[in-house]
Amino acid sequence: MATAVEQPGALQSVSGFLSRERLVIYSGAILAMQLIQLGIWAFASWVLHLRTVPPLGLDFRVFWSASFVSLHSGMISAFNPDLMAAVEAHLYDGTNFADAGHFAPWVYPPPFHALILPLALLPYAISYTVYCFMCIAMVLFACRSAMASKALPWITVIAFPGIWVATIHGQNSLITLSLAAISLAQIKPRPVLAGVCAGALLAVKPQLGLLLPLFFLCARQFRAVAAAAATVAIICSASAFAFGLPLWGQFFGTLSWFNSAILTHNYADLWRAMPTIYAIARSLGANLHSAYAMHLILAGPLVVATAILWSKQPGSRLSSAAAIVATLTATPYLIQYDLVWLLLPVLYLCEDFQRTGHRSLWESTVVALAWFLPIPAFLGILMGRTEWGGVLLPVLLLTILTRAFVEHQARDGGVLRAGQ
Repeated sequence: MATAVEQPGALQSVSGFLSRERLVIYSGAILAMQLIQLGIWAFASWVLHLRTVPPLGLDFRVFWSASFVSLHSGMISAFNPDLMAAVEAHLYDGTNFADAGHFAPWVYPPPFHALILPLALLPYAISYTVYCFMCIAMVLFACRSAMASKALPWITVIAFPGIWVATIHGQNSLITLSLAAISLAQIKPRPVLAGVCAGALLAVKPQLGLLLPLFFLCARQFRAVAAAAATVAIICSASAFAFGLPLWGQFFGTLSWFNSAILTHNYADLWRAMPTIYAIARSLGANLHSAYAMHLILAGPLVVATAILWSKQPGSRLSSAAAIVATLTATPYLIQYDLVWLLLPVLYLCEDFQRTGHRSLWESTVVALAWFLPIPAFLGILMGRTEWGGVLLPVLLLTILTRAFVEHQARDGGVLRAGQ
């Protein structure tokens, strides 16, 4: 049976245009532009102190402020909006953002609270820089397995816009991506390690950690599921023992308020930063229940299809790619910096393209759009548009599922013909 399928003429021209050598050049140019932008931003804020430029780390300021408040007044004080606003105002001192009152609350579980506790031991700019370097290093380390076949050059991975959008924000999405990458890479060779990483992800960012154990269960990886459950229990119990149950109570109370404020009332106009069907529906005027229904009607069958894929092809590259995109598609609350997770399905699909020697023009286009998506999603905050990710994520997932189904049918057909 042939292992490669001849590409159509249109695709051959696309492949020639995006040869590996040109891909290196284009990726290098995009990486340079992003680094120059970061450098200009840092220089304008930290050296020139321009009032119109906030410090880098739009969300890291919340982490650093929570650390500062916790170190000086106790961890539960991080949930005090007045204390947090005072520290954040100090970080924005001398900018228009301080005058506008652009402050954000602390809404993270105690395990992550403990993780960010040392940040304020360093000055803000140094702490932000060290944090980002460590997070980027974690991502590159976690992606080593997906890069084993060298389907893409490393510079294309490093230049992935999602990494630099997450860096601008200083968010924890680079950490959660690393946990997801290791979990999926180790599900076959080291299922216990995979479960530990999935459990840690669930403890740090629950809305992005719910589906991996479900897919592992469909794959009959019971050791991974048990390890995930045990990891969550140990981490949460340890944090409750170390910091007290009142911290958890305050977290759940603040989380309830935050979910209502964001999903129901569009607090801080965050719908425009959410690449989800729910946010699109709400922005177009749908009421709460209708938006949830539309989100469920679209995302539900795709998640079920992904679960079925995991039952038939556990731990395959396409199954792993589908798991990542299904996780992003399923949650109504997703912010554009979480699109850094798209790095994994891009790598998995490119590896599958290389393995099979076949890809359609449609698949190549969707993968290229997924690689670029964090840029328009980030710019969408400025333009007030949320359609980019909310539309492309289901399309990408459907493309992955279709490719997996076609490959499965081709294998079954090949086995049948061989038996005859």
